[in-house]
Amino acid sequence: MLNVTVGISTFNEEKNIVSLLESIVRQMSDRFVISEILISDDSFDNTSKLIGEFSSRNSQIAITCLHHPCRNGIGNAWNEIFQNAKGDVIVLYDGDVVPHKHSIEHLISVLNGRTVLCISNSMPIKSISVAGRAATYVSSWLRGIRNQRLSQYTALGRGLSIRTDVARHIMIPLDVIAVDLYLQCKVLEANMDVVYNDLSIVYFRPPEKISDFNSQVIRSLNGHRQIKGCIKRLKIRLPWVLALAQTVRLSLSDPLGAIAVGACYCILPYHRYLLRGLDSSMWHIAESTKGPSNTLFDSTVD
Repeated sequence: MLNVTVGISTFNEEKNIVSLLESIVRQMSDRFVISEILISDDSFDNTSKLIGEFSSRNSQIAITCLHHPCRNGIGNAWNEIFQNAKGDVIVLYDGDVVPHKHSIEHLISVLNGRTVLCISNSMPIKSISVAGRAATYVSSWLRGIRNQRLSQYTALGRGLSIRTDVARHIMIPLDVIAVDLYLQCKVLEANMDVVYNDLSIVYFRPPEKISDFNSQVIRSLNGHRQIKGCIKRLKIRLPWVLALAQTVRLSLSDPLGAIAVGACYCILPYHRYLLRGLDSSMWHIAESTKGPSNTLFDSTVD
Protein backbone atom coordinates (compact mmCIF):
# COMPACT_ATOMS: atom_id res chain seq x y z
CA MET A 1 0.00 0.00 0.00
CA LEU A 2 1.36 3.40 -1.01
CA ASN A 3 2.12 6.07 1.55
CA VAL A 4 1.10 9.46 0.15
CA THR A 5 2.41 12.88 1.11
CA VAL A 6 -0.02 15.63 0.17
CA GLY A 7 1.94 18.84 -0.45
CA ILE A 8 0.26 22.24 -0.57
CA SER A 9 1.76 25.63 -1.41
CA THR A 10 -0.18 28.49 0.18
CA PHE A 11 -0.16 32.27 -0.03
CA ASN A 12 -3.02 34.00 1.81
CA GLU A 13 -5.50 31.15 1.43
CA GLU A 14 -7.59 31.77 4.56
CA LYS A 15 -10.82 31.68 2.52
CA ASN A 16 -10.19 28.21 1.11
CA ILE A 17 -7.59 26.30 3.13
CA VAL A 18 -10.05 24.59 5.48
CA SER A 19 -12.20 23.39 2.55
CA LEU A 20 -9.08 22.05 0.85
CA LEU A 21 -7.91 20.19 3.96
CA GLU A 22 -11.40 18.77 4.53
CA SER A 23 -11.51 17.51 0.93
CA ILE A 24 -8.14 15.79 1.41
CA VAL A 25 -9.20 14.07 4.63
CA ARG A 26 -12.35 12.85 2.87
CA GLN A 27 -10.13 11.05 0.36
CA MET A 28 -8.82 8.58 2.95
CA SER A 29 -8.99 5.11 1.40
CA ASP A 30 -8.07 1.50 2.04
CA ARG A 31 -6.13 1.62 -1.26
CA PHE A 32 -3.51 4.08 0.02
CA VAL A 33 -2.46 5.89 3.18
CA ILE A 34 -2.20 9.67 3.44
CA SER A 35 0.77 9.60 5.78
CA GLU A 36 1.10 13.39 6.04
CA ILE A 37 -0.04 16.75 4.75
CA LEU A 38 2.93 19.05 4.24
CA ILE A 39 2.18 22.74 3.73
CA SER A 40 4.70 25.35 2.61
CA ASP A 41 3.13 28.64 3.64
CA ASP A 42 4.10 32.19 2.70
CA SER A 43 0.90 33.75 4.05
CA PHE A 44 0.52 36.84 6.18
CA ASP A 45 -3.21 36.39 6.79
CA ASN A 46 -4.87 33.74 9.01
CA THR A 47 -3.91 30.75 6.85
CA SER A 48 -1.34 29.28 9.25
CA LYS A 49 -3.67 29.81 12.23
CA LEU A 50 -6.51 27.97 10.46
CA ILE A 51 -4.13 25.15 9.55
CA GLY A 52 -3.14 24.79 13.21
CA GLU A 53 -6.77 24.73 14.34
CA PHE A 54 -7.66 22.13 11.69
CA SER A 55 -4.67 20.00 12.70
CA SER A 56 -5.77 19.99 16.35
CA ARG A 57 -9.23 18.77 15.30
CA ASN A 58 -7.83 16.06 13.02
CA SER A 59 -5.04 14.41 14.98
CA GLN A 60 -5.42 11.17 13.00
CA ILE A 61 -3.27 12.66 10.24
CA ALA A 62 0.11 14.40 10.53
CA ILE A 63 -0.18 17.99 9.31
CA THR A 64 2.99 20.09 9.15
CA CYS A 65 2.95 23.78 8.26
CA LEU A 66 6.33 25.21 7.23
CA HIS A 67 5.58 28.90 7.63
CA HIS A 68 7.80 31.65 6.24
CA PRO A 69 7.76 35.30 7.34
CA CYS A 70 8.01 36.52 3.74
CA ARG A 71 6.92 35.42 0.28
CA ASN A 72 9.38 32.97 -1.27
CA GLY A 73 7.36 31.76 -4.24
CA ILE A 74 5.99 28.46 -5.45
CA GLY A 75 9.36 27.15 -6.65
CA ASN A 76 10.71 27.35 -3.12
CA ALA A 77 7.50 25.74 -1.80
CA TRP A 78 7.77 22.76 -4.14
CA ASN A 79 11.48 22.32 -3.39
CA GLU A 80 10.70 22.35 0.32
CA ILE A 81 7.95 19.76 -0.08
CA PHE A 82 10.12 17.55 -2.32
CA GLN A 83 12.94 17.49 0.22
CA ASN A 84 10.78 16.93 3.32
CA ALA A 85 8.19 14.46 2.02
CA LYS A 86 8.20 11.05 3.70
CA GLY A 87 5.64 9.30 1.49
CA ASP A 88 6.30 7.08 -1.53
CA VAL A 89 4.34 9.51 -3.71
CA ILE A 90 3.77 13.27 -3.47
CA VAL A 91 0.40 14.71 -4.46
CA LEU A 92 0.68 18.47 -4.98
CA TYR A 93 -2.27 20.84 -4.76
CA ASP A 94 -2.49 24.60 -5.08
CA GLY A 95 -3.89 26.27 -1.98
CA ASP A 96 -6.97 27.67 -3.75
CA VAL A 97 -8.44 24.47 -5.20
CA VAL A 98 -10.88 21.81 -4.00
CA PRO A 99 -10.15 18.27 -5.26
CA HIS A 100 -12.84 15.77 -6.12
CA LYS A 101 -13.20 13.00 -3.54
CA HIS A 102 -11.38 10.49 -5.80
CA SER A 103 -8.70 12.87 -7.05
CA ILE A 104 -5.77 11.33 -5.15
CA GLU A 105 -6.76 7.79 -6.06
CA HIS A 106 -6.77 8.62 -9.77
CA LEU A 107 -3.55 10.65 -9.53
CA ILE A 108 -1.54 7.81 -8.02
CA SER A 109 -3.17 4.87 -9.84
CA VAL A 110 -1.23 5.49 -13.07
CA LEU A 111 2.22 5.83 -11.48
CA ASN A 112 4.14 2.68 -12.35
CA GLY A 113 7.38 1.78 -14.09
CA ARG A 114 8.54 4.73 -16.20
CA THR A 115 5.41 6.81 -15.51
CA VAL A 116 6.38 9.02 -12.57
CA LEU A 117 4.39 12.24 -13.06
CA CYS A 118 0.62 12.53 -13.45
CA ILE A 119 -1.38 15.69 -14.13
CA SER A 120 -4.96 16.18 -12.98
CA ASN A 121 -7.97 17.60 -14.80
CA SER A 122 -8.38 21.22 -13.62
CA MET A 123 -12.06 22.05 -13.89
CA PRO A 124 -13.52 25.52 -13.22
CA ILE A 125 -16.72 26.05 -11.29
CA LYS A 126 -19.46 27.84 -13.19
CA SER A 127 -19.05 31.56 -13.79
CA ILE A 128 -21.08 34.00 -15.90
CA SER A 129 -18.62 36.90 -15.85
CA VAL A 130 -16.62 37.72 -18.98
CA ALA A 131 -13.36 36.66 -17.32
CA GLY A 132 -14.96 33.52 -15.90
CA ARG A 133 -16.34 32.49 -19.30
CA ALA A 134 -12.94 33.15 -20.87
CA ALA A 135 -11.19 31.03 -18.22
CA THR A 136 -13.71 28.23 -18.74
CA TYR A 137 -13.07 28.33 -22.50
CA VAL A 138 -9.29 28.17 -21.99
CA SER A 139 -9.68 25.33 -19.50
CA SER A 140 -11.77 23.36 -22.00
CA TRP A 141 -9.22 24.08 -24.75
CA LEU A 142 -6.40 22.78 -22.55
CA ARG A 143 -8.39 19.70 -21.56
CA GLY A 144 -8.95 18.82 -25.20
CA ILE A 145 -5.25 19.22 -25.99
CA ARG A 146 -4.16 17.18 -22.96
CA ASN A 147 -6.45 14.34 -23.98
CA GLN A 148 -4.86 14.29 -27.45
CA ARG A 149 -1.13 14.38 -26.78
CA LEU A 150 1.78 15.42 -24.58
CA SER A 151 2.78 19.06 -25.11
CA GLN A 152 3.99 22.15 -23.29
CA TYR A 153 0.38 22.51 -22.11
CA THR A 154 0.17 19.17 -20.31
CA ALA A 155 1.54 20.04 -16.86
CA LEU A 156 -0.55 22.22 -14.60
CA GLY A 157 0.28 22.78 -10.97
CA ARG A 158 -3.26 22.89 -9.57
CA GLY A 159 -3.08 19.15 -9.01
CA LEU A 160 -0.43 16.56 -9.83
CA SER A 161 1.39 13.55 -8.43
CA ILE A 162 5.05 12.60 -8.64
CA ARG A 163 7.09 9.75 -7.27
CA THR A 164 9.04 11.00 -4.26
CA ASP A 165 12.38 9.44 -5.21
CA VAL A 166 12.23 11.30 -8.53
CA ALA A 167 11.09 14.59 -7.02
CA ARG A 168 13.93 14.55 -4.51
CA HIS A 169 16.45 14.86 -7.34
CA ILE A 170 14.75 17.91 -8.87
CA MET A 171 15.58 21.41 -7.72
CA ILE A 172 13.44 24.15 -9.24
CA PRO A 173 15.32 27.43 -9.80
CA LEU A 174 13.63 30.15 -7.76
CA ASP A 175 13.30 32.49 -10.75
CA VAL A 176 11.28 29.98 -12.81
CA ILE A 177 7.70 31.12 -13.43
CA ALA A 178 6.18 28.00 -15.05
CA VAL A 179 7.26 25.59 -12.32
CA ASP A 180 4.83 22.91 -13.50
CA LEU A 181 6.22 22.93 -17.05
CA TYR A 182 9.77 22.97 -15.68
CA LEU A 183 8.95 19.88 -13.60
CA GLN A 184 7.54 18.15 -16.67
CA CYS A 185 10.69 18.96 -18.64
CA LYS A 186 12.99 17.60 -15.91
CA VAL A 187 11.04 14.34 -15.80
CA LEU A 188 11.20 13.96 -19.58
CA GLU A 189 14.91 14.80 -19.59
CA ALA A 190 15.42 11.89 -17.17
CA ASN A 191 13.81 9.61 -19.79
CA MET A 192 10.68 9.05 -17.71
CA ASP A 193 7.05 9.51 -18.67
CA VAL A 194 4.41 12.13 -17.95
CA VAL A 195 0.67 11.37 -18.24
CA TYR A 196 -2.58 13.26 -17.95
CA ASN A 197 -5.49 11.60 -16.13
CA ASP A 198 -8.84 13.14 -17.03
CA LEU A 199 -10.54 11.28 -14.16
CA SER A 200 -8.56 13.08 -11.46
CA ILE A 201 -10.59 16.27 -11.11
CA VAL A 202 -9.50 19.37 -9.22
CA TYR A 203 -12.00 22.22 -9.05
CA PHE A 204 -10.88 25.83 -9.08
CA ARG A 205 -12.55 29.22 -9.02
CA PRO A 206 -11.97 31.09 -12.32
CA PRO A 207 -11.07 34.79 -12.16
CA GLU A 208 -13.99 37.20 -12.08
CA LYS A 209 -11.96 40.22 -13.18
CA ILE A 210 -10.53 40.62 -16.69
CA SER A 211 -7.30 41.98 -15.21
CA ASP A 212 -6.90 38.75 -13.21
CA PHE A 213 -7.57 36.60 -16.27
CA ASN A 214 -5.08 38.55 -18.37
CA SER A 215 -2.48 38.43 -15.60
CA GLN A 216 -2.67 34.63 -15.76
CA VAL A 217 -2.34 34.67 -19.56
CA ILE A 218 0.67 36.99 -19.48
CA ARG A 219 2.31 35.02 -16.69
CA SER A 220 1.87 31.80 -18.67
CA LEU A 221 3.34 33.35 -21.82
CA ASN A 222 6.32 34.70 -19.88
CA GLY A 223 6.84 31.38 -18.11
CA HIS A 224 6.84 29.38 -21.34
CA ARG A 225 9.16 31.88 -23.01
CA GLN A 226 11.57 31.56 -20.10
CA ILE A 227 12.14 27.84 -20.74
CA LYS A 228 11.42 27.68 -24.47
CA GLY A 229 14.77 25.94 -24.99
CA CYS A 230 13.55 22.93 -23.00
CA ILE A 231 10.32 22.81 -24.99
CA LYS A 232 12.24 22.82 -28.27
CA ARG A 233 14.87 20.32 -27.12
CA LEU A 234 12.28 17.82 -25.89
CA LYS A 235 10.08 18.31 -28.99
CA ILE A 236 6.90 18.86 -27.03
CA ARG A 237 5.75 22.07 -28.71
CA LEU A 238 2.13 21.73 -29.79
CA PRO A 239 1.79 21.82 -33.61
CA TRP A 240 -0.13 24.91 -34.71
CA VAL A 241 -2.47 22.76 -36.82
CA LEU A 242 -3.71 20.92 -33.71
CA ALA A 243 -3.98 24.18 -31.78
CA LEU A 244 -6.06 25.75 -34.57
CA ALA A 245 -8.29 22.68 -34.95
CA GLN A 246 -9.01 22.63 -31.22
CA THR A 247 -9.79 26.36 -31.27
CA VAL A 248 -12.26 26.03 -34.15
CA ARG A 249 -13.93 22.97 -32.63
CA LEU A 250 -14.33 24.59 -29.23
CA SER A 251 -15.46 27.94 -30.61
CA LEU A 252 -18.31 26.21 -32.43
CA SER A 253 -19.47 24.51 -29.22
CA ASP A 254 -18.84 27.50 -26.93
CA PRO A 255 -19.20 30.72 -28.97
CA LEU A 256 -19.80 32.87 -25.86
CA GLY A 257 -16.57 31.60 -24.36
CA ALA A 258 -14.69 32.39 -27.57
CA ILE A 259 -16.14 35.92 -27.60
CA ALA A 260 -15.16 36.35 -23.94
CA VAL A 261 -11.58 35.31 -24.69
CA GLY A 262 -11.46 37.74 -27.60
CA ALA A 263 -12.76 40.56 -25.41
CA CYS A 264 -10.11 39.86 -22.76
CA TYR A 265 -7.33 39.60 -25.33
CA CYS A 266 -8.28 42.98 -26.81
CA ILE A 267 -7.11 44.72 -23.63
CA LEU A 268 -4.16 42.42 -23.01
CA PRO A 269 -1.60 45.11 -24.03
CA TYR A 270 -3.09 47.51 -21.49
CA HIS A 271 -2.83 44.96 -18.67
CA ARG A 272 0.68 44.04 -19.76
CA TYR A 273 1.58 47.70 -19.20
CA LEU A 274 -0.52 48.14 -16.05
CA LEU A 275 0.28 45.01 -14.04
CA ARG A 276 3.69 44.55 -12.49
CA GLY A 277 5.62 41.42 -11.59
CA LEU A 278 4.26 39.18 -14.36
CA ASP A 279 7.80 38.52 -15.58
CA SER A 280 8.80 37.30 -12.13
CA SER A 281 8.23 34.16 -10.08
CA MET A 282 6.63 36.51 -7.51
CA TRP A 283 3.75 37.22 -9.85
CA HIS A 284 0.60 39.31 -9.49
CA ILE A 285 -1.96 37.39 -7.43
CA ALA A 286 -5.41 37.01 -9.00
CA GLU A 287 -7.43 37.92 -5.91
CA SER A 288 -10.81 37.13 -7.50
CA THR A 289 -9.87 33.43 -7.65
CA LYS A 290 -9.58 33.28 -3.86
CA GLY A 291 -13.25 33.50 -2.90
CA PRO A 292 -14.61 31.47 0.01
CA SER A 293 -15.92 27.96 -0.35
CA ASN A 294 -19.66 28.03 -0.88
CA THR A 295 -22.54 25.73 -1.77
CA LEU A 296 -21.45 25.69 -5.40
CA PHE A 297 -18.03 24.34 -4.44
CA ASP A 298 -19.55 21.89 -1.96
CA SER A 299 -22.13 20.50 -4.33
CA THR A 300 -19.55 20.21 -7.10
CA VAL A 301 -17.11 18.26 -4.97
CA ASP A 302 -19.74 15.94 -3.53
